Amino acid sequence: MDGIVSSVRGLTAEQALNTVRSITLEKVFAHVDATRSQINQMLAGMEPLQVAVLAVCLYIVLSALWEFLFQEESLWQRSKKSFFSFVKSLPVVRGIVQREMKKYEAMVERDMLKPMPGVQPHLRLPTRGTCPKELRAMLTKLGEQGAPAARVKEGRVSGTIYVGGDSYEELTALQVHAYTQFAWANPLHTSVFPGVQRMEAEIVAMTASLFHPGPDTCGSVTTGGTESIFMALKAYRDWGRAVRGISRGNVVVPRTAHPAFHKAANYLGLALRIVAEDPRSLRANVKAMARQIDSNTVALVGSCVQYPHGVADDIEALAAVAQQRGIGLHVDSCLGSFLVPFVREAGDLAPFDFEVPGVTSISVDTHKFGMAPKGSSVLLWRDRAWRRHQFFASTDWPGGVYGTVVAGGSRSGAVLAGTWTSLMYFGRDGYKKNCNRIVEVTRRIADGIEKMPHVQLMARPVTSVVAFTSRDFDINRLVHPLTVECGWDVNVLQFPAAMHLCCTLAHTTPGVAQRFLDDLQKCVTELMRNPKAKAEGAGAMYGMSQSVPDRSAIQEVVSAFLDTMLKVQPTCPENVSAAAATDKSNGHTNGHTASRNPKKSRKTKL
Repeated sequence: MDGIVSSVRGLTAEQALNTVRSITLEKVFAHVDATRSQINQMLAGMEPLQVAVLAVCLYIVLSALWEFLFQEESLWQRSKKSFFSFVKSLPVVRGIVQREMKKYEAMVERDMLKPMPGVQPHLRLPTRGTCPKELRAMLTKLGEQGAPAARVKEGRVSGTIYVGGDSYEELTALQVHAYTQFAWANPLHTSVFPGVQRMEAEIVAMTASLFHPGPDTCGSVTTGGTESIFMALKAYRDWGRAVRGISRGNVVVPRTAHPAFHKAANYLGLALRIVAEDPRSLRANVKAMARQIDSNTVALVGSCVQYPHGVADDIEALAAVAQQRGIGLHVDSCLGSFLVPFVREAGDLAPFDFEVPGVTSISVDTHKFGMAPKGSSVLLWRDRAWRRHQFFASTDWPGGVYGTVVAGGSRSGAVLAGTWTSLMYFGRDGYKKNCNRIVEVTRRIADGIEKMPHVQLMARPVTSVVAFTSRDFDINRLVHPLTVECGWDVNVLQFPAAMHLCCTLAHTTPGVAQRFLDDLQKCVTELMRNPKAKAEGAGAMYGMSQSVPDRSAIQEVVSAFLDTMLKVQPTCPENVSAAAATDKSNGHTNGHTASRNPKKSRKTKL
C-alpha cells in the first residue's frame, strides 16, 4: 500500500487512477504466475496421461459440487427436506405418522362420504340398461345433493357458479339448447363439424377484442385456466429451446400466482422461481423478480387479478423488465377475465393487456365471468410467432400426420357451443353491466368490512374478491360459525391466514351483501368474547397446515383427501329396500345388487 501511495503522489486524478490499475494488474499477474509455477512443480513428476485423468476427475468433482450447491431448490430447502425425510423414516416416528394419517383419512371419509338419501351407489355397470324415466329421476336426485341451486340463488357461494340473477334461467335454457345441438360434436374433426370450428375461432376473436388486440393477435380455446397456463408455459419452454438453445428453462413467478403454474412447470420439466410478494401492497415484487432472471429464464408471470387477495400486479413494470431481457411475459387474467377490461375502461386499473409492450400472452377464463359452461378458457397471444410454439405435431405416425392446438385431441363441441352462446347472449354491453354490478357489490362489502371492528381488509378490491383477516383473533376460528352455522361458502387463505369472498352475479341480488356483513359481524362479536381461544375442527386444520414446517406432510394430507374424493359413498340404509324393489319390478340388476349376489351375475348371458 505504501508503494502505491508513493507512486501516485503528485499526479493528476486520471494519472493516479491509471497508475493504480497498472500496479494492481501487475500484482494479479504475479500471483497467477506464482500459482502456475506451483502447479507445474506439483505435476512435474507425472506422465501426460496421469495429468489428463486428473484434470477429468477434477472437472467431474467440481461439476458435481456445482450441481449440488447451485440447484433451483436451495441447499437449505433440500437439507430441510432430507432432515424431515430421515426423521419420518425412524420406526417410532413412522408409526405415529401412520396412525395420525389413518385418523385423518377416517375423519375425511366420515365428512365427505355421507350416504345420499334416495341415491344408491353403483360399483359395476348395470347388467341391463336403465330406462330413461328412471335415469332422469336419478340425475335429479344427484343434482339436488348439497342443494347447490338454492345456495347459489341465495348468493352464499364464493365464486364457483358465476352466472346468476335475472339472466340465470334464460341463459340456462339457451345452454341446454346448445348442448342438445352439439352433444356429439368434436372439434378435432373439422370437416365433419365445420360449425364448431367456426364458433371456436369466433370465441377467440371476440375474447381478444376486449384486450387491445393487435393486427396479429391470436389464441386458442382450452378446457380451463389450468390448461391455458399449461399451454402458455409449454410454448415458452419450446421457444427457449428453439430460439435460445435453453435445455432446461425457468419461469419467474410471484408467490401469489395460481398453483396451475406449479403444476405446469412440474409436468413440463421447467424450474419455477417463486418470489415473495410485496408485504404491504401484496403485489408482485418486480425488483426481486428481476434479480431472479438469468440466461435460462424464458418468461415472467404477473396476475390481473391474483386469486388470494384480488390484487392486480404491476404489469407495466413487469413488461418493461421482460422487454429489456428479451423474454416473454404471461398475464394470468383467468379470474379477472370479463371484468378487468371494463374496470380498465373506467380508469380504475392501470394498463395490463396487449396495449402494454412486452405482454406476450394472456389467459382468460370464459367459464368464470364470461358466464360460459365449465371447461372453457381462452389463451391469447400477441402474435402467431409465439403461438406456433404451443402447437404439437406428429409427422411420422403410421396413422397419418397428427396435430393439435392444445393438449387435448378430442374435445367437447357442446362446451364450445355453450361458450359461444354466452358471449353472443351478453355482448359487450351485457358484460359491462355485469361488471358494474359485481364491482359495486364487492366494494360495498369491502366498505362494510373496513368499518367493522376486529377485522381488516387485506387490500382494496380491484374487481370481485374481498380478502380480510384479523389482528385480534385467529381468523381460522371464523370457519365454523361463518360456513357451518351461517351457511356462507368462503375461501380460506394462508401465509398469512385470511379469508376471501369472490362475488358473482348471485351476490348482486338485493339484500345478499348486507346479509353477509350482518352474519360476519355477528360471528366476530361472538368470537371476541374470548379472543385468545384457539381454532377447533376445520379451522384448526387450516391453522395447523400453515404451521407445519414439513410441507411433504401436508402433501400426504392432500393426497389422502384426493383419494377419498374418488371413493364411492356408502349405501344409505333407507335406499337398500327401495333398490331391491326397483330391481325386482324392472328386471334390472344394478351394480350394487350384482356385487352382493355374484352367483346371479355369473349366470347372466351376453
